[in-house]
Amino acid sequence: MSDIQDIQINKLEKLHTAWQPMVEFLFGPAAPHTEFLGFDINNDIAKPSLLFLDEAHPYSYKIQMPARSFTNDVMLLADLIQEMVRALYPIGFTKQQAGQETTALCEGAAVYGAVTAIRQVFGEETVESYLDALQAQGFSFYDAFSYVAVLLADDPQAVKKLRDVKPFLYDIEKSDFISADVKAERKVQDVLLFTFRP
Repeated sequence: MSDIQDIQINKLEKLHTAWQPMVEFLFGPAAPHTEFLGFDINNDIAKPSLLFLDEAHPYSYKIQMPARSFTNDVMLLADLIQEMVRALYPIGFTKQQAGQETTALCEGAAVYGAVTAIRQVFGEETVESYLDALQAQGFSFYDAFSYVAVLLADDPQAVKKLRDVKPFLYDIEKSDFISADVKAERKVQDVLLFTFRP
């Protein structure tokens, strides 16, 4: 590993440690059997992801970050927080191999976490710029975020309540909103449970 990668991983580890409490405050603790194994930096990828390496430990993961994320502090924070949120309810090795898809609820929560962090560090003007860029370049993520924001505006504990019923957020079904006592309009529930299409 190069000196530059050592510095980058050290920075990621510090950010991860600093932001994990906020991520769990918003969305609850990680699902059972999840294990964070560190970071991997890759020059050949465009977006971050969770990297599952071991079928025997399907929810053990590394956060794989694109090297280009380090060229912009806002994007670095956004990319990291989104993966930290997804890591609360990871797809896992087996389901990833089987092509498990995620929902708008999962992806919208990840963006919501990133927006919360950006707001705290960089302010409202940067959030507006980030959301404008997201709307223009990744509308499905923007749309999912918008519906999660509506859900959490009505009930800030909604995602935590749903995860109390089913810790893996992509397993949530419409009946779980009733079980979790989350009151959301039918249309909001429907959109959040759609299979996410980037």
